[in-house]
Amino acid sequence: MTLEDLSNNLKQGKFLPVYIFEGDEPFFINRALELVIEESLEDDQKDFNLNILYGRDTDSISIVNHSKRYPVMSDKNVVIVREAQDLKDIDSLSSYIGNLNPNTILAIGLKGKKLDKRKSLYKSIRNNKDVLYISFKRLYENQIPYWIDSEVQNRGMKITQKASILLTENIGSDLLRINHELEKICAFLGDKNEIDEKVVEHVTGFSREFNNFELVKSLATKNLSKAYKISKSFSENPKKNPVIASISILFSSFSKALVYSNISNKNSKNVLQELNISEYALRDIALLSQNYTRDKLIRIIGYLRDADRQAKGMGSANLKDGTILNELLFKILY
Repeated sequence: MTLEDLSNNLKQGKFLPVYIFEGDEPFFINRALELVIEESLEDDQKDFNLNILYGRDTDSISIVNHSKRYPVMSDKNVVIVREAQDLKDIDSLSSYIGNLNPNTILAIGLKGKKLDKRKSLYKSIRNNKDVLYISFKRLYENQIPYWIDSEVQNRGMKITQKASILLTENIGSDLLRINHELEKICAFLGDKNEIDEKVVEHVTGFSREFNNFELVKSLATKNLSKAYKISKSFSENPKKNPVIASISILFSSFSKALVYSNISNKNSKNVLQELNISEYALRDIALLSQNYTRDKLIRIIGYLRDADRQAKGMGSANLKDGTILNELLFKILY
């Protein structure tokens, strides 16, 4: 079941006694929990009937006790357990699954962790019609621009392709952060309903010219001057442009270029599926593979691993971000 399916069911009043949301995409888990809250209770019912608990601050006994309560001036008692991956005795909740309170909706969110299929809780919810269990996966890189478009449309607005790409280039696949930036942009626009790249640049401070994806492009085209201009810009603001983030993106790009060089069927559709990248990113990956030999790509990946260790302070004196990046660019381009 998708997040959209969940939303539709809740809006139609199709509630279940227990929801368990897990996986490695925290944004979807947060959104799912918020949907349960929004659709199950009116605002004036929440004071007495909404209980929000956190895994690190509670235990299974407390969760069960809250779940056994009866609602006040409402037909539902709602118990939300956030950060349930920190709950030490989560499997003890299996006892409640076997004796549910029909007036309670219990929704549990586990981030970056899955239920152990060998344990009692998983066994108690498997094939249980009273429990909805959803595992949310992170989106692939090529899915992010489409997700941004969908989020913007849900807000009754439009976004240009360049603006969507600018957000993706500077943030990557961090949906929580993308959503935060979209909220800022929408607040800035007020009654206006279109987001373009100039608005994104103005509100977020992201640069269309100096960012990690422009750095990849400059290396793909072997534009020495542009690469060092970007490096200089990064070194002037290392907090905003940490070298470890640049290394991560470069490592991903050069690794994919190496894989691309080994793909026999270079049909765009096949390559996009193999590498899980956007059409926009494919151009740079193809250029990297074209302009660097396979042996050079392998050496560059080694240089990137060395730079990553330097950035983490391993095996060398504390070097400035700008020094690490400049040395890395020299090794890549020469």
